Amino acid sequence: MVDETITTTVDSLIELLEDIDRIKLEEAAKKLDLPIDVVQSWTDFLVEEKIIGIEYKFTTPYIYLNKKKQKESLKKDEEETASIDKFKQEFEKKAQEKKISKDKATDLWKNHIVEKLDQKKEFFYQEAKKRGFFNAEELWNEYKNKMMSMYDGHK
Repeated sequence: MVDETITTTVDSLIELLEDIDRIKLEEAAKKLDLPIDVVQSWTDFLVEEKIIGIEYKFTTPYIYLNKKKQKESLKKDEEETASIDKFKQEFEKKAQEKKISKDKATDLWKNHIVEKLDQKKEFFYQEAKKRGFFNAEELWNEYKNKMMSMYDGHK
């Protein structure tokens, strides 16, 4: 599989905001050569997702990138990884206390991960559909394989 990144004009808006502190919504639309109502609808969605922020000076909307939120998100991801490692260590410790062989404990751990992933499958498909992806099954399999290899790597 070839690793390619598809970028959209929404990505162009994010890139624009990465280069400056804030910009008038109207000015952003002009720089992107897009109708203001299109940029406004993207802004509404991105504000809702807390990716960008909006503030008003009188009646003029200014948009900006929520860099703090991105840093918090990265920190949360790191904490989740650390807690997964801790959870696996506790899982292995309990298995050892119960005199379960290391091979059996590994199988139980993998079964646990598969079960948790299966619980998220429907949500994954819903989100893929909502975002207009037509290859949800392929994406799911890729995600599941990455997750399984990640957890296998925490031995």
